[in-house]
Amino acid sequence: MMKIFIYTPSLNFCKIKREVLDRMRKKIFLIATCIITSLSLPLITAGNTVYNTGPEFEIGLYPGIGCGLTFQGFEISVKNIGNSTAHNVTLTNLSIEGNVIYNNRVTRWYRDIEPGTTLLGCPHNLFIGMGRFTATMTVTCDEGITGTGSGNGFIFGPFIFVP
Repeated sequence: MMKIFIYTPSLNFCKIKREVLDRMRKKIFLIATCIITSLSLPLITAGNTVYNTGPEFEIGLYPGIGCGLTFQGFEISVKNIGNSTAHNVTLTNLSIEGNVIYNNRVTRWYRDIEPGTTLLGCPHNLFIGMGRFTATMTVTCDEGITGTGSGNGFIFGPFIFVP
């Protein structure tokens, strides 16, 4: 007489195997979702891109040491980060917060700033004071573009330090 053995897994083994398969399916689904999202993200954001068609300004204080009695206390850095030339750049507003006395007047550089280049200019004002200060500058050009930037410094009498 011949005996035939049929292997039947226990009930606990089937539950464990089913749980492992469910976890693997969830991981595979999560990985597939991440891959599809990362591949489609450039397609989604490309439609919302706005291309700059004019000048755009990045404004700040240029690091250095200056003397406020020489009418060149610090230099203002104006960079054209747009894609066209800015004509007749003008410093239309300079306001300083802190213990600083200065005469405020409009500075006109009458220079063109090509895309990607930086203009360094002095506000040609008299400065004297003591302590930290924050300078806020507004720059305009003939194209009607306005940019605002600020920078911090320290003044001790007529000596100005911009980090």
